[in-house]
Amino acid sequence: MVARSKVLRIASIIDGLVCDELHQSAAEAVTAGTDVGNQLVCFGPAVPKRHVLFIVQEGRYVLDLPPRVGGQLVMRGRSVNLGQLWRKRLREDPRARSLRVVLDPSARGKLDVGETTLLFQFAAPQPVPPKPPFPEEFKARPSNMWTRSDMATLMAAFMLFGPYFIWASNKHIDYAIEPEIDERFLRVMNLDKPKKKEPEEEKKDDEEEVLAKEDEKLTPKPDKVIDKPVITQKTYSKESMDKARGVGIARVLGTYGGDGPGTVFDVIQSTENNLGELFAAGMTATVLPDGTVVSPYVPGGEGISAQGAIVGTKGFEAQGPELAELEKKERKINSSVKSSGADVYGDADKKAVQATIRQRTGALQACYNKALQTNPGLAGKISYTITISVMGTVTEVRINEDTLQDGGVQTCTVAKIKGWRFPTTPGAEQASDVTFSVVFSGGS
Repeated sequence: MVARSKVLRIASIIDGLVCDELHQSAAEAVTAGTDVGNQLVCFGPAVPKRHVLFIVQEGRYVLDLPPRVGGQLVMRGRSVNLGQLWRKRLREDPRARSLRVVLDPSARGKLDVGETTLLFQFAAPQPVPPKPPFPEEFKARPSNMWTRSDMATLMAAFMLFGPYFIWASNKHIDYAIEPEIDERFLRVMNLDKPKKKEPEEEKKDDEEEVLAKEDEKLTPKPDKVIDKPVITQKTYSKESMDKARGVGIARVLGTYGGDGPGTVFDVIQSTENNLGELFAAGMTATVLPDGTVVSPYVPGGEGISAQGAIVGTKGFEAQGPELAELEKKERKINSSVKSSGADVYGDADKKAVQATIRQRTGALQACYNKALQTNPGLAGKISYTITISVMGTVTEVRINEDTLQDGGVQTCTVAKIKGWRFPTTPGAEQASDVTFSVVFSGGS
């Protein structure tokens, strides 16, 4: 058991300088992490936000180490490497997330928590410093809050503006001046807006009433409009029907007969076209007085229905080389992007890194296909060296060799590789460098 006279004394060292020191007055737990609320603030990407580093259980200190914490521990004259303890712990339980070591008063050690080094040992408790009394001169008093000049300024302002505010709060509002009051003011003050009195209509003189009645008698009444169509039961001969059809079309196109101002019909008549032959061929669809429909619109096609819809217009089907050019399909791009070899230098798992590169190489094909659209014969190989942090992110991408010689492919592939994520390796303490090549082929 830890003697009552022995407590923890810890020093925090960053870049060789002592930045913080903790000397306990009594045995209690110690927290460490990136949050400023911890007793020991540590820095580094793998450091947890808050972790109870030293626990007190039944009068004993227990060292609770989170993952990726290294260093040395000396206890009873025996030195132990924390990395070895972690490897032994992971062999026993691969899912272990903490390593606990019971300490005694002779224990001391060095802990590497991210970028911070913690040196600890047991020493006599530090006496609790007495709490200083609150100074009497800083107690709250009216004389401490306001100076004489402040009091004089307040009194002068009250004497100057006080009577005005008292008068304004008791002043009566005259509603007779309502047109001068803004509607927003009335709405804010919750005042009802007076209603305007509508002027009474003046009674008409007897003479004016007599004249108005006479005007009503003299005003002609409008004829009634008959909505229902007039249906006739008359029949017409074929000759009169043909003539009526020609007259109707001519009236639509322009003047019919006689001198005219130069209409469409006159223009058609002035050419070599025979209007009668056009009618016989079925220039348009017309509904005759007896309800029948004139022949189709274009010879060889189905024409226009009686309702005006175009149906089966075979005569309008386009053919020729222009249509064939529009039907050409876009040329397909057959390309191939493959990765070859992946040399890993560092703590990262080589098999996991190689598998990730093989899986993600296909994403670089979009960069190569875009370049093939303007340069169909493009082909070559690019060799990359990337740096992978202990968290699995790509922090740097460098190009060692490039036989493709295309700036767009270089920029595009580097941007995509920087977004890759690799599996983290337990126990990795430093970043790893990986070199691999990608072969771009398939351009024609």
